[in-house]
Amino acid sequence: MIFHIAVCAGDPALRAVLRRHCEDYFARRATGCAVACFDSPEALLEQDAAGRRYELYLIELTGPAGCLPAGLSAAMELRQRGRRAPLAFAARSPAWAYYAYRADALQYLLCPVRYEPMAALLDRAVQPEYAPALVLPTAAGLRVLPFAQIEYVECTQHVVHFHLTTGEAVASLSQRAPFLQLAAPLLADGRFVQTHRSYLVNLAEVRSLTPGEVQTATGARLPLPHGREAAVRQALALWHGGTFGG
Repeated sequence: MIFHIAVCAGDPALRAVLRRHCEDYFARRATGCAVACFDSPEALLEQDAAGRRYELYLIELTGPAGCLPAGLSAAMELRQRGRRAPLAFAARSPAWAYYAYRADALQYLLCPVRYEPMAALLDRAVQPEYAPALVLPTAAGLRVLPFAQIEYVECTQHVVHFHLTTGEAVASLSQRAPFLQLAAPLLADGRFVQTHRSYLVNLAEVRSLTPGEVQTATGARLPLPHGREAAVRQALALWHGGTFGG
C-alpha cells in the first residue's frame, strides 16, 4: 500500500531533505511512499484543484516577519476545501507556530529538520485515526472502513458491497438512496474513480487497464464501458504522478 505525501517548499535543499526523510522512513517499514514535490504553494493548490489528493502535507513556512506566509494561507485553503489529511510545517523560526495550529497542524518542525522528529511525525501520520474512513451501517452493526482498505465498491440490487484489500466483502444494509449518494465521500476524497454506473475502484489498487476492463490487486475484474475509459485512464495517470503503465 502506497502512502502519498506532498512536500511543498521553495527551498530545494529543504525539499530534498523532507523527501529523503520520508523515503528512508518508509524503506525501514518495508512499505511504499510516493512523494510529490512542489516549489510553491500555488503549485500545490493547482494540483489539489485538479483532483490530486495526499495523505500527508509537509509545507515550508517562510517570509518576512509580520506577514502570514503563503504556505500557511495555502494550508488554510486546503482545510476550507475539506482536506482533512495530516498536515505539518517546517520553518526556520517558531514565529508562526500559533497560526499553524489554527490550520490543525499535526506538527511544527524547526529547520534543520532531523530524521528523528520527522520519523515521530510520520509515526503519527500513518495511524488509522488520521486516515479518512466511511462509517457503514451493516446487518451486524456499524463498521468503520478506512478508505485505504477499500479496494473497490459494487452496487447490486440496492445493496452496496465494499470489497476490502484483505479479501473481505462488507455489505451495506439495503439502500433507498442512489448509489452515488453513498459513494460521494469516496469520490470527493480523490483516490476513487467510477468505472461503471455500479462500480468504484481505489486508484491505488488498480493493476491493469485494458479495453472494457479494470483489474485490481486481488485479481478482481471490473467492467469498464468505452465511454468511461478515458476518464479512468486520466485519473490513474494523475494518481501515479503522470504515468500509468496499465
